[in-house]
Amino acid sequence: MFTRRTVITYEKLEQVAYRFAAVEVAGAWCEECGTDVRWLTPYQVLAMSGLTLREIFRRIESHQTHFRETAAGLLVICYQSVQIPEREQR
Repeated sequence: MFTRRTVITYEKLEQVAYRFAAVEVAGAWCEECGTDVRWLTPYQVLAMSGLTLREIFRRIESHQTHFRETAAGLLVICYQSVQIPEREQR
């Protein structure tokens, strides 16, 4: 006798949507720069610079990039202190 076996397979498709909240604080004072600067979220720096999130956080941890936390506990980064790598000329 033959027995039948039914194999069920499925794919799970996921979509991830990022929504940037209006966290940018224009013209807020940066103690390290000594001037009013633009503050960005790590994801905004990621989009603008082409750096990886790990590289952004590494720079924060080594104090190469200025940062602060908002009253809501969100991390914002001083745009002036972000050293954006030069992109290859084509």
